[in-house]
Amino acid sequence: MLNEAPKKENKFSDLNGADTDFQAIHQTAEKFMKQKKYKKAVIAFLNAILLNKANIPAYIGLSKAYKCLGIYDKAIKYLKLAKNNNYNSKYNFNINYELGINYLLNAEPYLAVSYFQDAIKLKPQNLNAQIQLAITHELLEEPNFALMIYEKILEEKPDFILCHNHKAGLLMQIGEFEEAARVFKQILKINPGYYRANLGLGICLDKMGRRHFAVRYYKKYIEKKPYSDTSKALAGRILEIYSKKSPSSKKLRVVS
Repeated sequence: MLNEAPKKENKFSDLNGADTDFQAIHQTAEKFMKQKKYKKAVIAFLNAILLNKANIPAYIGLSKAYKCLGIYDKAIKYLKLAKNNNYNSKYNFNINYELGINYLLNAEPYLAVSYFQDAIKLKPQNLNAQIQLAITHELLEEPNFALMIYEKILEEKPDFILCHNHKAGLLMQIGEFEEAARVFKQILKINPGYYRANLGLGICLDKMGRRHFAVRYYKKYIEKKPYSDTSKALAGRILEIYSKKSPSSKKLRVVS
């Protein structure tokens, strides 16, 4: 009697088990992401999805790989596939949040709004989603909505420097330099070492005609970032102020 050929092991017999092909490939894809080998991550995530189309984290991982490659249309495509195939509510926040981010990166803020709103409904305390919604309203030229969001966040978390910084930057954009200066001063009370606040405060004082006061804060910024291009521009601006030349602070802006 001929020996029967051994049965091929079915690694999908238990999708909840640890030893499955798609899980191993998914782990490889995550490793590529950490190594910033995004093209290899794309291939690995695609293979993981082919082996298990219900693997929602693979869709999300694939979208992040495409996002890192700057291919936002494909990132959005796979996030929408994840949204359509998702039967587990624990992934809903990540899917909506990432869709909002990719629409922003794809210069389509009007499409980002609803996804950030949905993400916030799922996790009302997530400050990143709230900040991104405010930024979206800024890009849509709706500063009042953005300011409302920033103020709401700061009511709940008054020491949130990132939010203060975004609020101050928006106030500068709409010409509210006196109010922006107050926000930058508040940032420096929270964290005296936050050098960007010195730059912002200096620019506000400069715009308000208090140029010699502005120099004080420009110098503080230069002390922290002596070799940056911004510091070089500030040094030139300080010389202009001391020599009483016409102001040219339009070239200066708050940078990271």
